[in-house]
Amino acid sequence: MKSFKPSLAQAIALHILIVLLFSFSFLTETDDAQMSPPADIIEATVLDGAEIDAEAERLKQNETNKQQAEKQHQEQLENARKAEEQLLQQAKKQRVLEEQKIQEAAEKRKQEALEEKKMQEQLAAKRKEEEKKLEEAKERQALEQKKAKEAAEKQKQVELDKQKEAAEKQKQAELEKQKELAEKQREVEKQKLLEKQKQQEMEREAKLKEQKLAEEAREKQQEAEIKKLEQEKKLQEQKALEQQKKLQEQKNEEAKRQEQAKQVEAKAKAEKEKQLADEKAKAEKEKQAALNAEKAKQAAEAEARAKAEKDKQLAAEKAEKERQAKIAAEKAEKERMAAEAEAKAKAEKERQAKLAAEKAEKAEKERLAAEAAAKAKAEQERQAAIAAAEKAEKERQAAEAAAAAAAKAASDKQAVDSAKQMIARKVEGAWTRPINATQGLRCTIQVKLLASGDVMDAVVIGSSGDPIFDRSAENAVRKASPLPVPQDRNLFNQEFRVFTFVFKPE
Repeated sequence: MKSFKPSLAQAIALHILIVLLFSFSFLTETDDAQMSPPADIIEATVLDGAEIDAEAERLKQNETNKQQAEKQHQEQLENARKAEEQLLQQAKKQRVLEEQKIQEAAEKRKQEALEEKKMQEQLAAKRKEEEKKLEEAKERQALEQKKAKEAAEKQKQVELDKQKEAAEKQKQAELEKQKELAEKQREVEKQKLLEKQKQQEMEREAKLKEQKLAEEAREKQQEAEIKKLEQEKKLQEQKALEQQKKLQEQKNEEAKRQEQAKQVEAKAKAEKEKQLADEKAKAEKEKQAALNAEKAKQAAEAEARAKAEKDKQLAAEKAEKERQAKIAAEKAEKERMAAEAEAKAKAEKERQAKLAAEKAEKAEKERLAAEAAAKAKAEQERQAAIAAAEKAEKERQAAEAAAAAAAKAASDKQAVDSAKQMIARKVEGAWTRPINATQGLRCTIQVKLLASGDVMDAVVIGSSGDPIFDRSAENAVRKASPLPVPQDRNLFNQEFRVFTFVFKPE
């Protein structure tokens, strides 16, 4: 009945809370209905008192189970602590009993105890001296490790400086090599340009010679024809004049078309050369200057040719006025053929220029490819140098780790040996020699320790053959408790939690 009252009170409280919530919800709905036309439907769940009691009981049971589990855990911890304390108390009681027995035996051997005391004092002095030497050795070892670390850091810095210097030298060499390649490329292009200019000059001279010879032959032929057809001049003069007028108009139109074509060509060529000049680097300035000079020269030659052609045309026009229709037609045909030949020469010249531009573009692409290959090679070598440096760093770190591990192992071994020596000295200092014990006896003892160095158990596992000596050795170990053990918990667990040592008093 007493356990039911809290559940009933909780159920009543929950019902009251639900009623209040419903009332508040109803008031809220009324206000909302006045403010806004649509009405919201609120769904509510009615809780059963039995379910509330069951849930409360379940929560209470969970809390009880949790408290019981916590209590059991605490009891286990307390039992373990009590068991360890009990073992320690038993060890202390056994140690007290053994001490009483030893004291009784010591009274019988008072004189022997005095001598033993003197020996213990000597051993203590010797132990202090050994401890002092051990501390000095530790200090020397720490100093040597510090020096070794400083030397390693210095060596690492020297190696890094050497690697940086080598990388800088290699980079400088690559830059010099690239610069030399660029200079050679420019020299080759300059030489090619000079050869091309020389070849074009020779072609122009040959063409001028051919034109001169053709002109001389034409003049001779014209003179012969003029003499031959002079008689028919008067009859066909009017017809010749009309045809000459038409021919002149055609020539003017043809000259106009040619002039326009030349202007368009010159404009396109100028734009193309300007674009190429903009895209090229400063190293191409000399080449562009040479091309501009060649262009100016060609323009001057074209202007001279145009002027000569014009003068020639004027002379021909003056001569044509006196020629017959036949001579005019033949001359027109010859001029057409000459124009075709000139157009062919011009097309050939454009083709040669195009080939030269393609060749220059190809050379530029090859140069860029060579530069890219050189950069890729330099980057590969740099990455290789970095990889070598990283490998050297890893090897150095591995060597340092190995050296540190070896030093730690040596230090642990030294600490273990030192601790075992101090334990042996302390046990020997706590040992009371039995009356009938002979010299040279020894036995092997297994010792179990707590982390504090307190002796939990000491058992002879390798007897000396003298049971009294063996018992005195075990008593000495218990009497020397707590034993000096290393502060390093891992080292203690590995070497001193349970260990054996040979008891051989001097």
